[in-house]
Amino acid sequence: MKLLFLSFCLLAAGFLTPVSAQSDRLIYSSVNGSIPAARAETNLTMFGRGMYPGDDTTYQNLRNSGFTTVILSSFYIRANGDVFSGDDNKNPIIHDGQYVGSKEWLKHVASLKQKSSSVTRIEILLEGRWFNQTPNTYDHIQAWYDPTQTLPGIVTGIGNNSTLHKILKVMKEQIGVDAICIDDESVYNSESIAKLGELAGRLNLHMTLCPFAKPEYWKDIICRSQPGLIDVIYLQCYDGGRRNVPGVWKDKLQTSLPIDPIFLCRGAFSTCNAVHNSKTPAEIKAEMIRFRELYPEMKGGAIWQMADVKSYIRNNCAVQYPESGTSTSLSQYIVDLHNSLKEGL
Repeated sequence: MKLLFLSFCLLAAGFLTPVSAQSDRLIYSSVNGSIPAARAETNLTMFGRGMYPGDDTTYQNLRNSGFTTVILSSFYIRANGDVFSGDDNKNPIIHDGQYVGSKEWLKHVASLKQKSSSVTRIEILLEGRWFNQTPNTYDHIQAWYDPTQTLPGIVTGIGNNSTLHKILKVMKEQIGVDAICIDDESVYNSESIAKLGELAGRLNLHMTLCPFAKPEYWKDIICRSQPGLIDVIYLQCYDGGRRNVPGVWKDKLQTSLPIDPIFLCRGAFSTCNAVHNSKTPAEIKAEMIRFRELYPEMKGGAIWQMADVKSYIRNNCAVQYPESGTSTSLSQYIVDLHNSLKEGL
């Protein structure tokens, strides 16, 4: 039994090739919805907090930026099954299994994949609680994935009538995402996340991971997940993850899945200063070069997040703090951050 489990973990982690791709790997089909976009060979990602409902200028800048993936963030699930954007904690985007959010936002999101756009993939980040926040997203996923549980107003389990299924179905079919991104920093229940991933796979969604600590937890999710479901890991390399190194995590997770470092850009926490290990474009490029020396297979990187990009320009950081960078417009800063990742590869 231990040997079988180890073999499955190695398969899920990408170290073994299945005998039959049809029988062992997750097969995405257009029968039950569009096939999710794969991770780009060189995956340059912008996390999108500060974009709901947003304006077309922001989305146009992203389309012209060179970034290949945009992760809509951050979104929270509440105890009644409602889903809220972190940019608007008063009005849900999903209520009673139906999309009730901004229709303009849906148009903005759809525009990211216009023919001339560099963006080929859209994800949505499910964020959990941290510090002393009240229970949300991952507390509820842990409580709801078990169909034997009974909770008022919630259909538990991961069946087609379940609350979780309805939430992910809206994200897939109406918002148009290719993957759900897991940012659990408090609950750490791998069984519930693996079950959520099973549900995501049925809906033709990929699942991605966004860790900063506890590699054994994330390794267990990979082991429990069907090969092909998880196709990229975004590693937080700032704040609590400031000492993280992708190559070291690759060894800890024992995976061949790609690991893309995430950097906090200047402008974070509404300041031009180097708070929480935020970095200038030049510093990001230098870190990318350092990481790749230790992890030659590294093919991607990410920036957290659009709200901070806007803050940098709003605070006139290039003028007030010249050591923070040279960008004086939103379009320039987005391109400078993109180039810092690309040139570091």
